[in-house]
Amino acid sequence: MLHKIFGKLSKEDFIVLNVVARYLDSYEYVPLRILSDHIDLSRKTLNESLKRLVSLHLLTTDPQNLLGYKMTFTGLNVLSLKRLADRGIVKMLGPMIGVGKESVVYLAKDHMNRSLAIKFYRIGFKSFKNFSKKRSYDVKSGGNIWLLRSIFSAEREYEIFNKLNNINASVPRVFGRELNAIVMEYIEGVLLYKLKVAKDPYKILRDILETVRKAYVELGVVHSDLSQYNVLVNISEESERAYVFDWPQWVYFYEPSAENLLIRDLNILIRFFRNRFGIKDISVDKVYKYVTGEAEDFV
Repeated sequence: MLHKIFGKLSKEDFIVLNVVARYLDSYEYVPLRILSDHIDLSRKTLNESLKRLVSLHLLTTDPQNLLGYKMTFTGLNVLSLKRLADRGIVKMLGPMIGVGKESVVYLAKDHMNRSLAIKFYRIGFKSFKNFSKKRSYDVKSGGNIWLLRSIFSAEREYEIFNKLNNINASVPRVFGRELNAIVMEYIEGVLLYKLKVAKDPYKILRDILETVRKAYVELGVVHSDLSQYNVLVNISEESERAYVFDWPQWVYFYEPSAENLLIRDLNILIRFFRNRFGIKDISVDKVYKYVTGEAEDFV
């Protein structure tokens, strides 16, 4: 859907979207007078562009006075994609390959025809409510709140992915970010919760725990939302490798909630491996000591 919308837009449309995005933190509905003052287009061209953007559901009008324009999640996604394309990070957008509670993921290609995954954040009230229980949110209360929070989440995940990439943790490599979109390597695999049989479940568990340990010991960071739903298992003839993703809710180890969140993450993970793969000889206490650096192993 996004690529079809993309092809219907003009240079002037992207000028308008960029100006609306500039005022996300100031207005929920950007007044028409602001757009007129900051866009070097004739009134006719501006009105035609606004009409087209509304018809494509990239903007909505203020229901009270019709003289303001609010960017939608689709509008933010399209603008993010345009900026990524202009930077040469993405050449072609493919189909949607995943839908989560706070994001959608598309397949894409770069200029060397390598497969990429683009994650577009779309934070809503429910996911934000869960997030805000764990950490104070650094977005002020004015403006287009949900788009700002989506951009902030993308910033946080991109930041931690870069740090995790630098310490060779088992997470996807990232190549760029714009607004609410993160571009990362595409990894073929099966989400852990869908995996019924594993060649070596201990190896999968070790991959996950090594990443949790590296994050904690080397970066001082706790995932805080870890479960079988955000682990991807790449399966080859020789072995299986687990990758941990969905990191926007990370917290530093010294934050008041960090220890409880870490213990909760580990309980969820160990319970899953016990129930799904019959692993009975690993305790949460041993795993906790391992990931916090107090022990050299967890078996």
